[in-house]
Amino acid sequence: MTTTTTMNWDRAYKAGDHHQYWELSAPSPDLVGFLAATPPAPGARALDLGCGTGWDTVALARAGYRATGVDISGEAVGMAVARAAELGLEIELSVGDVRGLDLPDEEFDLLVDRGCFHHLGPDDRDRYAAEVARLLAPGGLLYLRGSRQEMFPFKPVDAASLARHFPSDRFSTGPLMPFQLHTDVLQLDANAVVLRRAD
Repeated sequence: MTTTTTMNWDRAYKAGDHHQYWELSAPSPDLVGFLAATPPAPGARALDLGCGTGWDTVALARAGYRATGVDISGEAVGMAVARAAELGLEIELSVGDVRGLDLPDEEFDLLVDRGCFHHLGPDDRDRYAAEVARLLAPGGLLYLRGSRQEMFPFKPVDAASLARHFPSDRFSTGPLMPFQLHTDVLQLDANAVVLRRAD
């Protein structure tokens, strides 16, 4: 597998590394704004790719989506399940690999990704993009956020990577919007972009 990190995600969550490096103990403010501006149709489904402890999945459910979250770490998913129960939200959460998920074709109207794609190398990004195309309903959206530049362990979310992995015959790509991706402790120069699957 070609990835930018060999991190053992379960070990990292057990050790509490997420609190130091990537956890934001609330839904991402940029996602909250995106959801406020693009409310779902009745019955719309959304999937949080690399959901971690589930805060952005919570935002999807609160916005009115039938929300699902997947993460490669069982430890993280366990935390997300506990969070959903504590908040009284009906959210589907499961352990899964974004490069090949056991979910139906064209199941989702919206996919969101905060910092998953930027951990993948080129081969894995191809598999990720193929899964995005498979999982999205025609006209469905991917709201993608990740590092603006290459710096270990990240690969950039930039114009070149979007053109390579999300070709124009399968996706239309909105503008790359620079912003600061915040965690509880750190911030990262990042880009956000919305991609729409072709009908």
